[in-house]
Amino acid sequence: MLPRMEPFSLLTEPFGRVFDRFFAEWPMISWPTEEMIETPTRALTMEENEREFVVRTELPGFAPEELAVELRNDVLVVEAEHRVPAEAAAEGTERAYAHVRRMITLPPEAELEKMEALYRNGVLEVHVPRKPEAVGRRIPVKTEAPAAPVGAAAPVAAPSA
Repeated sequence: MLPRMEPFSLLTEPFGRVFDRFFAEWPMISWPTEEMIETPTRALTMEENEREFVVRTELPGFAPEELAVELRNDVLVVEAEHRVPAEAAAEGTERAYAHVRRMITLPPEAELEKMEALYRNGVLEVHVPRKPEAVGRRIPVKTEAPAAPVGAAAPVAAPSA
């Protein structure tokens, strides 16, 4: 008995490959999410040196009173919110609302009680000193008189007269 042939099965695989190749590079269309509509993510960096950690984030266009810097356990939270008054928004102001929120976990050797924040030229800097025991200290290295090599004869004292 001859195997049964399906005439359309011969076309399914080649056409499937053609569609896969065509649509593989096709951009995916999706509805924007809330994160896409909100203000783009701002750069946030943390640098460290032997004395402190410095957290920097770019927040151009915000007034200092629109910034909030908080510490929640060991997480530094930076938040900025800009609202235009209702009468200015009614006049057709393009930028009626902006909101930025960034968080970073601080290392355990950070001295959280002595943090300072400085905002200038659209950049917020948060200085977090290191705990004194985490800074470290230099330990001097002492030396002793060199010992005689193994197997060498001990020096002989000269006889006294």
